Amino acid sequence: MAPTPGLVTYSMNISLDGYIVGPDGGFDWSEPDEEVFAAHTDELRGVGVHLLGRRLHETMSYWETADQEPESDYSTVEWARMWRAVPKVVFSRTLTEVTGTNTRLATRSLAEEIAALRAESDEGEIALGGAELAAA
Repeated sequence: MAPTPGLVTYSMNISLDGYIVGPDGGFDWSEPDEEVFAAHTDELRGVGVHLLGRRLHETMSYWETADQEPESDYSTVEWARMWRAVPKVVFSRTLTEVTGTNTRLATRSLAEEIAALRAESDEGEIALGGAELAAA
């Protein structure tokens, strides 16, 4: 299915009983198998910009260099390269700057950012990531 430019999409791993993080607050329980990882990679191909909350941004920072590890397989290298290429906008009440390739801090509300992104580009979907951001 071809991406729909400007469409806001949301995707997140959750446990069968509705949890996003493990008892220790970590995401390591949700490491995808190859089939799920391939689905996430296909999904990322249609993304024109990714909107993230602070915690997800910090978790995803792993992908800035993941493909540089000697043991990186093809899927890891592909995802890391695609992730760096996608523009990212981070929403945070505490950060004053963000790091990462093609990454900037949001300067407007979520609704204002989405409206501006839709007006600026018709390339790819607007992916929304992070439970707290999605709840907004």
